[in-house]
Amino acid sequence: MQILKPIVHETIWGGNKLTPYSGSDCKKIGHLYSAIDTADFKNEIIYGKDKGKNLHEWFLENRDKYGLSNYQELPILMALVEADDDLSIQVHPDDDKAKELENKPFGKNESFYTLQAPKKGWMYNGCKAKSVEEMRTKIKEGKISETLDTMPCSVGDYIYIVGGTLHAATAGSIHFEIEENCEKTYRFYDYDRVDKNGEKRPLQLDKALACLDVNKKSSIRHYKKGEPIEERMYSTELVKDVDVFENNGNMFAFAVLLNGEKEIDGIKIFPGTAILLDPKEKLDVSNCEFIIAKPKRA
Repeated sequence: MQILKPIVHETIWGGNKLTPYSGSDCKKIGHLYSAIDTADFKNEIIYGKDKGKNLHEWFLENRDKYGLSNYQELPILMALVEADDDLSIQVHPDDDKAKELENKPFGKNESFYTLQAPKKGWMYNGCKAKSVEEMRTKIKEGKISETLDTMPCSVGDYIYIVGGTLHAATAGSIHFEIEENCEKTYRFYDYDRVDKNGEKRPLQLDKALACLDVNKKSSIRHYKKGEPIEERMYSTELVKDVDVFENNGNMFAFAVLLNGEKEIDGIKIFPGTAILLDPKEKLDVSNCEFIIAKPKRA
């Protein structure tokens, strides 16, 4: 059992509800990264046999035995996400567009599990434009709002968003997010907001339009007790109302605390903290709610 230190990512749309769990005084937290291995962010291991190493070092040392040798970084990442304001209207590339536009091996599919519903009761998901050219025209005319489709979003909803789907979380929501480790996000629209330096964030209209599939829209699912939801590169399972979780199978798992508090050898575990479990390891999960996340072999 090993404990990862969460990483704070300050964003223009973030808020302060995750601040008490972050070990910081940041009031604009967009992502509290539970487990991440990218060029910019790598969690530190603060408890366990590899204490002092970062997640990237751990992954490189252990990937072969888990059948993940073809990955240069941990292929998934996860975070708690607070949208104090609406996120930009955006799209992620699918595999073909990631290779074509960025020379990346795969694109980004991602999942949201809603912990706090948005004030509006919905998120942006899908496109009303009938074609990419219609979308391009509406953007030029300043009428992008006419193209934006929505879907209801309530506590407990599980939403899987595949590459090419227009989407954006909306204000007031908190989600657990797990996604494939591709950092590319292309913005159609950002509400003309300015950052702390007074600058508008850049848009990536050409790439966004190249990736957009106007026919794609997500659907809502729910976890069933004891049954993981399997996606292309990861599986997740909601664990609550039980005392002990055992990591069955032969793949390592991340247990990310969503609700409640734990203490392990004097280390307090708050929501957003990930505990790395080897196969067959057990974890006391009593009086708490956890998401269990595992990568899948390619």
